[in-house]
Amino acid sequence: MNASQSSSEQFGQHLKSVGGSEVDVTGSAYAVTEDDTVESVVSGLRIKQQKDGGVASEPSILHASAQVLISRRDEHDPGHHAGTSHPGQYQLDIHLGHHSTREPIPETDLEAAQLWARGRIEAEGADFGAIYFPAGGGAQPGTGALECSYDRAVGWYR
Repeated sequence: MNASQSSSEQFGQHLKSVGGSEVDVTGSAYAVTEDDTVESVVSGLRIKQQKDGGVASEPSILHASAQVLISRRDEHDPGHHAGTSHPGQYQLDIHLGHHSTREPIPETDLEAAQLWARGRIEAEGADFGAIYFPAGGGAQPGTGALECSYDRAVGWYR
């Protein structure tokens, strides 16, 4: 990823790489709140699409769209924006239905953190999880710099 790009631009490129487009973000008319996490936005987008009579987008497109929406929210609120992440001090959010848990990851390498996190996500029987670097974001689930997300149907993705 290019360091001169904003995180929303980087997530926008990821959205395009999984087959989505800006229309998936702007056409959603989903209003992101301060309390939203990527997974709550995914759920909201999926519900909105189904209520509008459409078929929900592919999970990878929903997740990438949610990442764009969350990063745009954070870029417009510097107090929320997490800044640049660095290896180590990763946090794992495990998404269980309508609530999330957060726990520290004992690994400092992202690849090792993903292996450890996948084991925890599967042990909890969850379908979704995310690894965050908490700089500037606090200790609450869904805060910090999103490193990568896990969807049981897709695997790890950025």
